[in-house]
Amino acid sequence: MRTASLGSRNVEPHFAAPSAKASSPLQAWSRFWFSATDPSTLGLIRILTGLVVIYVHVTYTGTLFSFFGKDAWMSLDLINEYRHDQPHIAPPVVGWTQELEEAERNRDLTPEELQYFSRWGSTDPRFLHAKGQPIASIWFHVTDPKWMVAIHACFLVIMVLFTIGFCTRVTSILTWLAALCYIQRSWPVLFGMDTITNLLLIYLMIGPSGAAYSLDSWLKRRRLAKEGGTLPPAVHPVPAPSIGANFSLRCMQINFCIIYLASATSKLQGSTWWNGNALWGVTGNAEFNPLNVDLYLQFITFLAKNRYLWEICMTSGVIFTLFVELGFPFLVWNRRMRPFMIMGSVMLHVGIGLIMGLTTFSLAMLSMVLCFIPGVTTRWAINGALDWLRGRSSTKDLPKPVMSASGAA
Repeated sequence: MRTASLGSRNVEPHFAAPSAKASSPLQAWSRFWFSATDPSTLGLIRILTGLVVIYVHVTYTGTLFSFFGKDAWMSLDLINEYRHDQPHIAPPVVGWTQELEEAERNRDLTPEELQYFSRWGSTDPRFLHAKGQPIASIWFHVTDPKWMVAIHACFLVIMVLFTIGFCTRVTSILTWLAALCYIQRSWPVLFGMDTITNLLLIYLMIGPSGAAYSLDSWLKRRRLAKEGGTLPPAVHPVPAPSIGANFSLRCMQINFCIIYLASATSKLQGSTWWNGNALWGVTGNAEFNPLNVDLYLQFITFLAKNRYLWEICMTSGVIFTLFVELGFPFLVWNRRMRPFMIMGSVMLHVGIGLIMGLTTFSLAMLSMVLCFIPGVTTRWAINGALDWLRGRSSTKDLPKPVMSASGAA
């Protein structure tokens, strides 16, 4: 395969997908999921996701007992009650079991069933599909403050090791399990950011996220050098293409599109998204927005005093949001439209972070949208930045970044 030289290192160009005319739909589908691709983008996503995860869990340190202790806001007794007894209603019974249901309905409730009926909002225990929640967390079992601090510190160390890419195959699994312990213990702190970071950790656990920009790859090169080879330069060389990296990135891409499509279609059910007023409910909400910042308050006040300008800004914001979220799942697969859709997504989440104050959620979504960027583009940008910091410019020898027609990263 043709290579382009970057100083003393070799850089593989982004290989183009075979012509669609020369392959069957089954071959194209197989190539979409199981072709080998550069894991550089996966490595970058690992670093960014790890930094978000570390930040979120470091902020829990000061309120560890308030959220996850025995007498937390959602106490251990209450969360255990939900874990074991929360009702799940069975669907209506029809057909051959209808007579059994009628017989059960005519039976009187036992004292235990009456107590359950009263405790769970008049839920009839005779017709439950299941009880409880299939969740697990170490905080269900460890409540001693000293041990909680020690385990929390161990979790933070594991997350740091995952971020720098040390023993990534192991630390990626442990980081995901650690994050689940916090999510499943305290439901009051759960929101969209936790969902997105959990998804990212799952896909980073599946793929070889430590194959690029990691301590693992650096140690591997050191080991090869000791065995008689030559140590590559400080800038990371091209990692070996991987089917696992492609599969993991494809899962991220599909999931990202589903998130946007679900978000857009749910917005279309609200009248404010049709009359153009939805954005005002966001920009003028004191619970989210930085109304304590004089510049922002003055801008909102000025906007509210100018009706035509207000209408233009609010309607434009609604149209932009709906266009990005509705159009992204379909247009991002087009090679020419992909850069514009990625830029639109970046603008959307930067706006959400600044205006709504959902900074960590926006950072997680910005990390996830990188899955649409090919590995060669990631290496071109990172190596160029490193060269600039070193005071030299050798990125002119890199192949020009190309977005493949299939959207492969």
